[in-house]
Amino acid sequence: MRIDVHVHGSRDRLTETPEEFVAQSRAAGVERAALIASPEETLKALKELPDYIIAVPRFDIDVAKVSEIHDAIDAGAAGIKFINPRFSYGDTRYDPLYAAISDRKKVAAFHTGYLGRGRAVAAPDHTDITLMRPAAVDCLSRRHPDLKILMSHYGNPWWEEAWKIAWSAPNVYADLCGGTAIYRSLLMWREMFAPNGELDEASLSKLLFATDEHIFQSGYVKSCEPFFAFYDRLLDAVGASEAQREAVNRGTAIQLFGLV
Repeated sequence: MRIDVHVHGSRDRLTETPEEFVAQSRAAGVERAALIASPEETLKALKELPDYIIAVPRFDIDVAKVSEIHDAIDAGAAGIKFINPRFSYGDTRYDPLYAAISDRKKVAAFHTGYLGRGRAVAAPDHTDITLMRPAAVDCLSRRHPDLKILMSHYGNPWWEEAWKIAWSAPNVYADLCGGTAIYRSLLMWREMFAPNGELDEASLSKLLFATDEHIFQSGYVKSCEPFFAFYDRLLDAVGASEAQREAVNRGTAIQLFGLV
């Protein structure tokens, strides 16, 4: 079983009953999923699928208020997602938001790296992917050592930078969802997680399973299959043990999000 820590979608697109959807998803191997959408969408889905949805509402980092962060967490959010800032994630102007999430022991999820054209959440004319480099996450992680951080997309295309930060910072984790990670040579990933053929357990322990797929649309589970295959190939290539596979696929997510 796997926990998909990065999905999108609207509950209104669901054609089955919530019970049918959860049963189908789990039968295919997806135990739970972290929904990234507006606060209204995530909390609506959480209310209807409380044992399946992990609510990670998305906020505009440049207009969000600390009170809104607390309200979302009070309503059941397990994390908060940020994307497309007007200033670097590491800018101290965002510290009150980070402190609010840290104080509540929730996860701060950051889009890192390239943001696909036409898919930006905010107005695309201000998109600057250099503001979302993993280095910016490293900067804020030093000021907020107790903040649980998830770097979505492994900093694509700054893979090496993301690897170094996830390896170095105790509070930083990452996933390989969406984008082009699954299309890169497996040799690159094998050398990153098992340099010279020797498994780097510290690096692998920071990796989580994720897809970036649209969960409530027809064919969600089918769309996950390339990611199932990619993660399995990667874990095979680095010689991961069953315990390490379990951690990547679900165990680390349970720990990070405080799931029961």
